[in-house]
Amino acid sequence: MKFEVSVERKYPHPISAVWKGLTTNEAISEWLLKTTNFEPTVGHHFQMTCIDNTGHLDIYRCQVLTVEPPHRMVWSWVLEGNEEQGLTEVEFQLKATDTGTTVTLFHRGDRDKGMLERFKSGWPHKLDRLADGLDGRESSAAAT
Repeated sequence: MKFEVSVERKYPHPISAVWKGLTTNEAISEWLLKTTNFEPTVGHHFQMTCIDNTGHLDIYRCQVLTVEPPHRMVWSWVLEGNEEQGLTEVEFQLKATDTGTTVTLFHRGDRDKGMLERFKSGWPHKLDRLADGLDGRESSAAAT
């Protein structure tokens, strides 16, 4: 089933801080999934990992498709073992506002209804975790 999930969040942080939260290994590992080799460079392959609810290690194979700092980034995304289903795409769009930054995330592709429901419920939670990380980094920076 073709799908597109979109989630929007507003953050009271400058676009440069939000972009950093989306483009550094440390930040991505905090709010999304563990990664050690992300680079915001078109063509760069990276992977993210997590332990699923059955205790199995999930490996997500990704590639950076588009980078337009600090406004837009697109990744391909596939769970290892599901390559035959094809890639999906995750796009981040950032817009500076008078009060901070608006991020709109789009996840597009072709998956079954169960996976679509996981994406619909998972991305809002992940973007809330991004907010927590941004708040923590800003507090740390202010303290120094």
